[in-house]
Amino acid sequence: MGWLSGDWKERVLHLLLPRTCGACGRDLPCTLQGPLCGPCLSGLELIRPPYCPRCGMAGRAQTSCRRCASLPPATPVTRAAFRYRGPLPPLLHAFKYGGRLDAGRALGDWMAGAWRRHPELGRPDALVPVPLHPARLAERGFNQARVLAERVSSAAGAPVAELAARRRRTPPQAQRAREERLGRMSGAFRAEPSARGLRLVLVDDAMTSGETLAACASALREAGAADVKAFVLTRA
Repeated sequence: MGWLSGDWKERVLHLLLPRTCGACGRDLPCTLQGPLCGPCLSGLELIRPPYCPRCGMAGRAQTSCRRCASLPPATPVTRAAFRYRGPLPPLLHAFKYGGRLDAGRALGDWMAGAWRRHPELGRPDALVPVPLHPARLAERGFNQARVLAERVSSAAGAPVAELAARRRRTPPQAQRAREERLGRMSGAFRAEPSARGLRLVLVDDAMTSGETLAACASALREAGAADVKAFVLTRA
C-alpha cells in the first residue's frame, strides 16, 4: 500500500492523464510543476542588454539601432522577455494552437518576472492585450495576449483593459514586404474613447515585423492615449 501513500492522487492522475513537455514532448514526472522538462526549462534565454533602447532588439549597442534611427517606431519603448529560439517556439505553438493553457500561464508568469527587469516600461494605467479578430478568437477559444497580460498584471501594478479591437482580419505579417505590411495593417484597429489620457502598455505574444504593434499603438494614440509602450513575450 506504500504506493498509495502521500502523493497517490497525483500519481493516479499522472497515469490517467500523463503530462508531456510542451517543447520536446518528453513525459513529465508527476512531481514536476510547469510545462517544460528540466533541460528545456534551462534552455529559455532572457533578452539581456545590450539592446536597442527603443525596439529592444538584442545584440545592439545601447544606442538606437539603424532601423529605429531612420524610422522611429510607433512605440517609444518596446521590450521582449525571451529570445525566439530553443524551447520557446514549440512551447508557444503548443499554447496557441495546441490548447496548452498551462503553457500560457507559465509563459505569462515568466513574462511577469522579466517585467521587473525593465523599469523603463514605467507604471502604466493599464495593460492592453493586442486583440484578435472575433473570427480568430472564436476559432482559438482564447486570446493568447490576454492570457499573458493577466499574468503580468500584478507585476506591472496595472489592470488589464480591452481598449482596442480589430476592425478586420489580417493575414500573418512576417513573410510580406514592409510596404505591403504597412498597407494591410493601416486602419486594422480601433480604440475605445476611454483610452484618452491613459499611459498604456500593449502586451502580445510575439513581435516579428512590429507592424501589428505599430497599428494598434497608432489607434490608441488617435483615441487620445497619453503614452503607449509595448511588452511582448518574444521577438523573432
